[in-house]
Amino acid sequence: MDKDILKSAAELRHRLHRCAELSGQEKQTKATLIDFLRTHTSLELHDMGAWFYAVYKAPLNARTESAPTRRIAFRADFDALPIEDDPALPYASENRGVAHKCGHDGHSAALCALAAEIDRHGCRSDILFLFQHAEETGCGAPVCQKMITDEKPDIIFGWHNMPGFPAGSVAVHDGTAAFASRGLVLSFFGKSSHASQPENGHNPARAISKLIIDIPELTAREDHRGIVMATVVCVRIGEEAFGTNAGFGQLMLTIRAEFESELDALDAEICARARAYARQDGITNVEVQYRDSFPETRNTPDAVAAVRKARLECGLPEAHWDEPFRSSEDFGCYTKLTSGALFYIGCGTRHAKLHTREYDFNDEIIEHAVDMMFRLAQDA
Repeated sequence: MDKDILKSAAELRHRLHRCAELSGQEKQTKATLIDFLRTHTSLELHDMGAWFYAVYKAPLNARTESAPTRRIAFRADFDALPIEDDPALPYASENRGVAHKCGHDGHSAALCALAAEIDRHGCRSDILFLFQHAEETGCGAPVCQKMITDEKPDIIFGWHNMPGFPAGSVAVHDGTAAFASRGLVLSFFGKSSHASQPENGHNPARAISKLIIDIPELTAREDHRGIVMATVVCVRIGEEAFGTNAGFGQLMLTIRAEFESELDALDAEICARARAYARQDGITNVEVQYRDSFPETRNTPDAVAAVRKARLECGLPEAHWDEPFRSSEDFGCYTKLTSGALFYIGCGTRHAKLHTREYDFNDEIIEHAVDMMFRLAQDA
């Protein structure tokens, strides 16, 4: 990788870190990325509102009948998290309570560096550089699917930095790379009464309690093909009013599964039991709402093989893990439409964990990420 581009990419990463913005609010972030690409490349830019993409077109002499030009896409996300930054950082976030604690600043800086490398050195394939908003909420990729349907890439790649793996090591998983998940909000509308006369009301406490107790049974069925999970994230029943029998309650769960079909089945069973338990206590109105829905991210065999080949050619070590990451990624929206793979690059065995105040992206792995993507652009 050219050293001047690497230096510019690290500086860009720090600028992105300073202007960290939450999902759906990334106006300055997007403008900063576009400005970098206009300054350092001659790529064709497509501004799509909340997101954008850039296009490199292979030279005409690369387009032959015997070797038709492929279209290869790379995706980076650019939203931040509602976490306070470490003020000791020389490039600390200027937006209070918002910081890049998942490394999306590094992902986007690396993709900009790749764009500069491709623009300078060329490629025999058409390359699409997708810069996506709102990954953390799962809202970005469903919108950005338009690039897939419009530009029709043959294959798409994405990567994520991973604390706990040796810096520069590469991991890619056959099949599911990240779990499907969704937030489930169950609202029980009963009837309040005087606390001395609970028989005159419909308190949702028992229905909610039964449902919580059922979770181990629902997630540990022997016929499950993969891991299935449900985590209680919030319970609300009534108010701090000791003369009142509660008439309203909410149970909030994050459900996740290795296979999306099993997530759907778990969702349906939880909702069915919620309504059944509610009816037993005279509650007929149970509303269901969803938050932060993510599909499974399923890698395709051709893309996995390409990542493994690129790793070997780059001389990077392999990182191993035995099961898919339980966290979710909306990258799976793209692999529903075309071939693709999400892979991981280690940022250090002792590096602070993602989504913590102590975390900061490791600039040293930008070069490894660009080398991997450049190799994929040439060979995939």
